[in-house]
Amino acid sequence: MELKDYQKETLKQVKLYLESLSSQKRKYDKFRELDPEYDSDFTKKAWESVTDAQFTSKRNGLGEYLPNFCLKVPTGGGKTLLATYMLDLIQNHYINNKAGLVLWIVPTSQIYRQTLSVLRNREHPYRQALDVSSGGRTIILEKGNHFTPQDISENLCIMILML
Repeated sequence: MELKDYQKETLKQVKLYLESLSSQKRKYDKFRELDPEYDSDFTKKAWESVTDAQFTSKRNGLGEYLPNFCLKVPTGGGKTLLATYMLDLIQNHYINNKAGLVLWIVPTSQIYRQTLSVLRNREHPYRQALDVSSGGRTIILEKGNHFTPQDISENLCIMILML
């Protein structure tokens, strides 16, 4: 599936942020080794190195900085396609791991059914992008499905949820 120019540009910008984020995180981790009390927002520094747009810092439940960004794409603009490509970028330019757990949250039951259908279909370009990203180890899950920590450590597990 050929990407449109604006989709290519979007992925290019995300890649720049992820590369900067990875670099800033390495620096942050080195300082934390020397001083466990060191507390600098590496996510904001990474953001500011690639754009002038506003950034809102977030922290997880442990108080650690949480990388985040939001894409605004109109209906029919390819959000699902972009998401499949972004997972590959995140894996290769930030977390350096082809496995893990992704919560894929959709707003309506119609989009839920569509997303579940295309991501489970190994012939569909969206699923193929995920399989390339995971080395063919993609598991598509729903809320009630059973999975183990081993599944997450060895596969790209995508759990689709609806708001």
